[in-house]
Amino acid sequence: MDDHDMRDLMRAAAERQLAVSALQEKYATSESIPTEQLVRDMRELLSTERLVLDAIITLFVSLGHGESESA
Repeated sequence: MDDHDMRDLMRAAAERQLAVSALQEKYATSESIPTEQLVRDMRELLSTERLVLDAIITLFVSLGHGESESA
């Protein structure tokens, strides 16, 4: 397993968790949120999700290549 890929995954997961926490805090204190703001926030959250998924896919591809080389 490539340490670089694992670091990328951990970094992406941490960034996503921070984004989720920030949104939870923001919406917990809000009575009303404009639809446009909600859409922007959800798009940002989805972009962090994509980073995590890309990192997971990269890690699994790396693991798969490692298995095929050792076979």
